[in-house]
Amino acid sequence: MLQNEKYIKFAEENTVEVLALSRLDEGIEKKDRRAETYKGKNEKGEEVEYLVEWPNLTPELVKSLAGSKAGSYNNTGRIPYTAIVNPHTGEEMDKIQGGFGMGALVEKVEACKKTLNGQYGKSVSRKDLEKVNKQASKIRDDLADGDFAKAFTGIKALDKSVEKSPDAVKALAGKVSEEAIELAGKRLDEAEAMVESDAKGAEKILAPLARALKGTSLESRVVELVAKAKGGAE
Repeated sequence: MLQNEKYIKFAEENTVEVLALSRLDEGIEKKDRRAETYKGKNEKGEEVEYLVEWPNLTPELVKSLAGSKAGSYNNTGRIPYTAIVNPHTGEEMDKIQGGFGMGALVEKVEACKKTLNGQYGKSVSRKDLEKVNKQASKIRDDLADGDFAKAFTGIKALDKSVEKSPDAVKALAGKVSEEAIELAGKRLDEAEAMVESDAKGAEKILAPLARALKGTSLESRVVELVAKAKGGAE
């Protein structure tokens, strides 16, 4: 059921699936078709064995999941067992023992989601997270290149795009902004240390920052340093 195409689409927006599968070694040893593997390459280009039943999952990863907290919810001694867990606390919210249809699980998940949204605020979709992470990655690349003007332009666009988003998404955008301000602050420290000994060099550092930092908490500081650098260069 968890491999049902309709459920996969539902899960993409509503759940994070964690598999706790026991006795996998026994299945592999007995060549059970559900434990069949295929050869593939991981993100490092290394050849590894993946499970046919669970594509892109290695037997080692599945065994580690069984030994994680995910494997602790079933205390009935019977399988299958499906637990719906509060992602904020790790507490079990609901469960299904034995076999079930997709509709039963979807109904329980939606009920739990409604409860969580009421307690913690609107949930965040993977699509929204991917969009923010992509924008954040580009901003961090610009910061790494020292292009503060482009980075802060990207931050303004990111902040605008998440204005109506849940707090969790806004927090991600805010983190990138904090990183940019911290790096810009260090660059201003460098310029300030040069003002008296190399005013023109300080100006070269400050000129792009003056444009980039307009409207930020560092605007007044960069304006002050620009004035000092110009005074020292005269």
